[in-house]
Amino acid sequence: MAGNLFDYHLHSRYSPDGNMKIETIVNRARELGLDEICITDHVEVDSTFGDEWQTSTETLRALLDDLNRMQELTDGFVKKGVELAFPDHNPGTVKDMVNLVNPDDFDFIIVSLHQYQEEYTFSDTFFKNRTLAEGAATYIRWINERIREFPTEYYDVLGHIDFVVKGFHGCKDPSLNLSFFEEELGELFRYLIDNGKTLEVNTSAFRALPGNKVHGHDWLTLFAQMGGEYVTIGSDAHKEEHVGYRLKDALNLIREAGIPYLATFDKRRAVMHKVK
Repeated sequence: MAGNLFDYHLHSRYSPDGNMKIETIVNRARELGLDEICITDHVEVDSTFGDEWQTSTETLRALLDDLNRMQELTDGFVKKGVELAFPDHNPGTVKDMVNLVNPDDFDFIIVSLHQYQEEYTFSDTFFKNRTLAEGAATYIRWINERIREFPTEYYDVLGHIDFVVKGFHGCKDPSLNLSFFEEELGELFRYLIDNGKTLEVNTSAFRALPGNKVHGHDWLTLFAQMGGEYVTIGSDAHKEEHVGYRLKDALNLIREAGIPYLATFDKRRAVMHKVK
């Protein structure tokens, strides 16, 4: 696996906002020459997005059955993952998430935050009365607060800490500057590192920026300086054309930031790949 081309954030039709069959994702990844992929469909409880976003035990069981089948058919090319959404407006529902998901069923688990209280951070509404700096700091502070309520055995990676760039419409260059929230990020990174967790580089943010700009060097450098040794990379693809999106650019980014390893996962254990 010298290429280190791993896409560890992919959504199939088992996600409410996805429509790809897992076979479609696999075929596209093979065409692109990827070394390994991980399907990470959404799991949500008590979502404010509507009933279709409430993950049932039946849906989760069907997803796992399909993933087990594809993992066997592809000789391990497909890893079994899931993206758990913070039940972020109702702290009591963390227990519901824990009761729904058995972490031992998966190879890899992302935990992500998409809302601030009941505001969707990928929206114009979130930024109506906030600058990018204010919005980014608000988002990171909210993650800092909520992630401490989430059992560490239920996730491996914190997803897309730069999620807010997708919603900052109207800004000529909505790339996140470390100065916007350095103190908040430092607290978050220390918590993750101390608990054996890490970050993902989510290349969907590159698609959201003018000119498809690569960004994140400053906060990834801070992560490395604080002792972060590895990250994962994922396209967050919901469409076939986004599978494997700019993985090589993300690899270059983490290399330049001084992060020595890229991780894949097997049965919740990190497998390290030297970034060359």
